[in-house]
Amino acid sequence: MTPLVLRNETGLRLAVLPFGATLCSLQVPVGGERREVLLGCAPADYPRQQAWLGAVAGRFANRIGGARLAYGGETWRLDANQAPHCLHGGRDGFHRRPWRRLAQEADRLRLGLLSPDGDQGFPGRLEVQLEYRLEGWELVVEFRAQCDRPSPVSLTSHAYFNLDGGGDARDHRLLLRADHYLPSRPDGIPLAPAPVQGVFDLRRARRLGRDWLGHPQQAQAGGYDHCFLNHGDGQDWLARLESGDGLLAMEVLTNQPGLQLYSGNGLAGTPDRDGGRYADHAGLCLEAQQIPDSPNRPELGDPWLLPGDSYHHLSRYRFIPLPARRLLHCTAK
Repeated sequence: MTPLVLRNETGLRLAVLPFGATLCSLQVPVGGERREVLLGCAPADYPRQQAWLGAVAGRFANRIGGARLAYGGETWRLDANQAPHCLHGGRDGFHRRPWRRLAQEADRLRLGLLSPDGDQGFPGRLEVQLEYRLEGWELVVEFRAQCDRPSPVSLTSHAYFNLDGGGDARDHRLLLRADHYLPSRPDGIPLAPAPVQGVFDLRRARRLGRDWLGHPQQAQAGGYDHCFLNHGDGQDWLARLESGDGLLAMEVLTNQPGLQLYSGNGLAGTPDRDGGRYADHAGLCLEAQQIPDSPNRPELGDPWLLPGDSYHHLSRYRFIPLPARRLLHCTAK
């Protein structure tokens, strides 16, 4: 498998594998050098790794409890790849599909995927287009989809970021403008929304490793693996991440109602680019998505795509080189 490479005038360089529409490398100019900010592995290792490393998660990102759907008097059984639940669309979800290259320019790439009726148990024939773009200092991820039967749809990029280019991602500082998040059961199925508190109150920037495992929810998950609720419209940033060395920041803008913060708690043993293995917390994910388990829980939102309607997901990852030794002191508006 050979990656497709995009570049722009700012100096961003992105490499994408059509297998899983996988983001396998993103290099950002920092201090006169190129810094690799995504975790990745050798192309031949992507089909074997189990961490959704840089791939698209779908047809429905995150968990659907009981691997079961019910809508309009009909029921469907899904692939219970995290038994008894369905995770990220099933074991042969979109992360294991060869996406078609529809168009490519120097700084943008459009890919397509057809998911047939009954794919991993999901109803309807879903047609997806995905565009990756480099716009100035931004990586833009844009999905559009249509289905011929009602089906829940939630597509996301499962990219693992490390803005230091290596080391422990818990040294990063994060500010997240969310007042509520979803605590979860031990099996990862979310409970009702709750106000952020303790290590989950990220409305002021904090080092992610501070008070590590000091909250029962964090101890249960082995770190962060929780969805934060987004009430913005994607016009302003929802999250701002800063590297441990203080030289690079990344802002996340999205029109999706949820942002899953995952601190790489299960990364140990995942192959890296150099023939070695990643440790837990080598990278972190900020996955913009629909609310997990919402297909059967309307109080959490309505992720069902109906015939004639169009699914649209737009997320921007904006990179900001910073002066040396500058610290993030931003507070939420």
